[in-house]
Amino acid sequence: MPKTIRSIIVGMGGISRTMLRALAEKDWHQAAAVVDVNEDALGRAGADLSLPDSALFTDLDRAMAETDADVALINTPSEWHYPQTDAALRAGLSPLVAKPLSNNFAHSQALVALAADCGIKLAVGQQMRYFRHYLTAAEFVRSGALGDVEQIYFFNAKPRHQARNLVGFEQPVLWEMTCHHLDCLFAVLPELDPESVICDGYLPSWSVYDSACMINGLFRFRGGQHMIYHAGYSTQSDCYELRLEGSKGALRCRGLHMSKNEMIYEFAGRGEPFAVVDLDRGRPPTIPWSLFFDRWQEWLAGGPNADEPHFSGRNNLKVLATIDAAIRSLDAGAFTPIAADDRYAAVFGS
Repeated sequence: MPKTIRSIIVGMGGISRTMLRALAEKDWHQAAAVVDVNEDALGRAGADLSLPDSALFTDLDRAMAETDADVALINTPSEWHYPQTDAALRAGLSPLVAKPLSNNFAHSQALVALAADCGIKLAVGQQMRYFRHYLTAAEFVRSGALGDVEQIYFFNAKPRHQARNLVGFEQPVLWEMTCHHLDCLFAVLPELDPESVICDGYLPSWSVYDSACMINGLFRFRGGQHMIYHAGYSTQSDCYELRLEGSKGALRCRGLHMSKNEMIYEFAGRGEPFAVVDLDRGRPPTIPWSLFFDRWQEWLAGGPNADEPHFSGRNNLKVLATIDAAIRSLDAGAFTPIAADDRYAAVFGS
């Protein structure tokens, strides 16, 4: 990977604009071309990035054929991720794909296998774990103040009363939201190894979605940990709480949403009431994409034997396998195995 990384940006929605604000501060990045089916979006992108008309495309294949680039930033609806990432890999580009890698576990496995065959590093945009409160919670767990964490409560739902591109999407919460939740959970508790899951999905009467936009779930992990899980897009007000209970006490982190740096922390020793603690003292708010991109560039530049980060396509299969099992549990109405299931054996080394 050269010192200056030239990118083709595929899809100029909100995610790309947020990413580009963080990349503008990196002297190693240069936008080489933009692809979007919307002519107005292309025009705005060209003006914002000072790109000529010859660098603006409505067709990805043409953009890759006519642009000297190193990576493709793919930020399109997830049903397009598989064909676009497949094309980028075959063109020799290193893709960074918005979460989820795809909305089909078998397709995600195929992309990871293709990247390995091509000797190309495939990454997934799992940046949420770099928000300050996840870094803080992980540090608190490592301090030993909670002892051995055995019970987890993860609640994150929001009042999205405009479904936008997810209106007809099947399992929008599990594919588009739970992928972030699980990655952040594995950042705080990296020893977690999913054993089985059962989920219930439903639609509130006021929901604008076509399929289950609210999820309640129970997760079991092979180390004996258990998680109560609630997530969705059709609450009447914001809901966020991460609660970790261990052998020595409990930590509660509450706020509006996972994508906020402002949180209230409360700690309770064993059998004692919660009290507010200022765990963020001395830790400034973070810009998750900036931290993510530093790690991404380091990995791209590190050679074939560089340590593989959590956001590599291969490592992200742990998240996607867990989601796939959760979706299967909705149909089965029963606990569905994960790590011990033949479908996911390669992911978990079972």
